Amino acid sequence: NEASLRDLQQRCPASVQMEQFRPNLVVTGAAAWEEDTWKVIRIGEVIFDVVKPCSRCIFTTVSPEKGQKHPAGEPLKTLQSFRTAQDNGDVDFGQNLIPRSSGVIRVGDEVEILSTAPGRLYGAGAEEEASDVEVQPATAVTIQWQGQTIRGNNQQVLLEQLEQAGIRVPYSCRAGICGCCRITLVEGEVSALKKSAIGSDGTILCCSCVPKTSLQLEA
Repeated sequence: NEASLRDLQQRCPASVQMEQFRPNLVVTGAAAWEEDTWKVIRIGEVIFDVVKPCSRCIFTTVSPEKGQKHPAGEPLKTLQSFRTAQDNGDVDFGQNLIPRSSGVIRVGDEVEILSTAPGRLYGAGAEEEASDVEVQPATAVTIQWQGQTIRGNNQQVLLEQLEQAGIRVPYSCRAGICGCCRITLVEGEVSALKKSAIGSDGTILCCSCVPKTSLQLEA
């Protein structure tokens, strides 16, 4: 929804383009955030169910032209300040649609709203403070994961090191927001890039931690 984008642009200190959200369909003429209440719509020949809001991740901070990440994490940081879902903490922009049938839709087609329902409740997400991480001299470490041992280092984010070794860890945002990559630290020490990356229950967000010593990890 272009009106929702304009509202975000007015709030965000950085430049924001629609392309950063990589949409398939863009709507004009609706009020900002009106799409939150849509449940069934028709575009051209096709009826769509609006199944859920589209939760956003770190890729919104990457310029589609330059391929570079915004240094302040925008526009995700601004979205998080007012579009964090109160029920599960997702940061939403846009909607996910499922077509009920095949058909033709064209640029310029009108969007007909067939049914609506109250939208999700949003507010400000928790402020994520960055941790001061002391730069360590580069050294090799070993990382034990589910009985497998890999050679790692104390310079690179843990999630990236696991992926490079062919180990798949669930993730969504890669920004320390969603919590999908939380794993158990059985033994060893890590440096946290965000204060919330190390839990009181012995778990860590592997997208936001760098090994300090050799590690033993469990899913």
